[in-house]
Amino acid sequence: MTNISTSTSFITINNPSSPLEATQRARNIWLSATTESDLEEVEKLYRWALSSKEKSNKTTVLTAASCAMASVGNDGYNDIDGEDCGDDSDGSINDNGTKSNNTSHNGPSNKKRRLTKGGDCGLTREQFVQAGEKLALILCQSGRSKKAKKGLSSMGFTCRLAKRVLDYPYPMDGELQRNDEYNGSIEIRADGTRLVTDESKPVRSDSPPCQIIDGFLSTLELNRLRSIFESPTANYWTEHNYAVEPPSPYFSYVIPLSGIVDNNQHMQEIKKSKDNEQESNHNYGFLGDLLRKIVTCPLLDKKFPKLSNAAFVEMWAHNRPHASGHQMHFDSDDEGRGGVRNPIISSILYISTGRSGSANADTNNADVKERPAGGPSLVTNQKLSDTRLATRGWLAHPKPHRLVAFDGRYLHGVVPGKGVQEGRRVTLMFAFWQDIRIRIGSGHGSARPFPTNETSLGSDDGNVQDWAKRLIDPLEQDINGENQYKSCTITNPIELDSVYETLDGKPWKRGMGMPSYEQVFQGF
Repeated sequence: MTNISTSTSFITINNPSSPLEATQRARNIWLSATTESDLEEVEKLYRWALSSKEKSNKTTVLTAASCAMASVGNDGYNDIDGEDCGDDSDGSINDNGTKSNNTSHNGPSNKKRRLTKGGDCGLTREQFVQAGEKLALILCQSGRSKKAKKGLSSMGFTCRLAKRVLDYPYPMDGELQRNDEYNGSIEIRADGTRLVTDESKPVRSDSPPCQIIDGFLSTLELNRLRSIFESPTANYWTEHNYAVEPPSPYFSYVIPLSGIVDNNQHMQEIKKSKDNEQESNHNYGFLGDLLRKIVTCPLLDKKFPKLSNAAFVEMWAHNRPHASGHQMHFDSDDEGRGGVRNPIISSILYISTGRSGSANADTNNADVKERPAGGPSLVTNQKLSDTRLATRGWLAHPKPHRLVAFDGRYLHGVVPGKGVQEGRRVTLMFAFWQDIRIRIGSGHGSARPFPTNETSLGSDDGNVQDWAKRLIDPLEQDINGENQYKSCTITNPIELDSVYETLDGKPWKRGMGMPSYEQVFQGF
């Protein structure tokens, strides 16, 4: 690990042979950080790389004066000439509707983001900006967002995710779990008992586009999913050559619901076709039971009435370090190729366990050391067709046994975890579709048929892959009994009245226009 010592007159950095190596080490330390001192070291490495004038020797001594641009009090990140980019811009913030980490941007902006040059620091422009963005995220997640303004402006950003997004709040202890605030149908008392207040009352139009159900997974179900997905060296990840940085190509699998749920006329009419040739009468064992449990959940059907029209489910998963996030995006069939088509709903099952660790905030919270790794999921009120940025947002933190479902038309993402938390953020996602093309092809890719004995995507010896076999092997007991929802409670998401802000920290208002995607700092 890099050794960085400080004094009042100089900073000594051992080992990095170049600013690029310093940024790479900084990111590696950040993704595996276990103490606050690790994060301090990460910040110093980024500052050193951004302020260095030339390639370092094994040990480089920088005077305090030469480090001024990387000091805590002056976060300019070596901006070219001290000029700030203006806030006036045309263009649009327009994701291509993908689930992948590769985002295309539609429509040129009249003012393209100016990439600050690396100067004499030994970094390319792209590397310099990436390092500057990482340093800005550290500042924004540690109560120092104002100090990130000059550097972000010099890199061409005019807008950023709000302070309460990047430096997100945690739920309060003993919080009443209820949803009657939004639709008046069900109240969950503090003792866990349920009170039906008015089943006929419709869902309010201003209710959040997401639903959190705690206690959705039984311990038996959760343990099965953990045995498949929790370890980063598990068969599911190695089989797909899964990687976070740089991200591996997106891959997913489709499961027809016709052999699992028989609850609507549309599903009765689904037949095997040229595009959808997957065996449709397989019940998929444990996986099928889990999907049936979601589709028939009474706590979801009023919120998402169109869920009953679902005939296919697309499945994918992620296993990320605490500090890794996922940029804002729209879920879409085949990553938006050929036009964006959104699912009826997307859902998230949180598999991570609680780990000991520390956080930058809420240190008096009794359960801070048991929080699962990773930042919260963020769902907004912005659709692809909107001509302004999201004005409201809702946060859902990772929590074992938890299910989060949201309307598939809305912009969403994963905020990088702040502070230090051990473990990884492991999630299993299901998108429910009325129709989706199952794509049979060589190798892994989008919307492949789920591998069973009837499909051609088994292992090299013709058998079903281990991870798939574990998913379809039935559990020791029936999970679809009459008591399957007994432990479920509806929990309010954390509501945000601002999703985007100016670099000064003021809410981004309608009159400020729609910035281009490249002008919005997400931090990830």
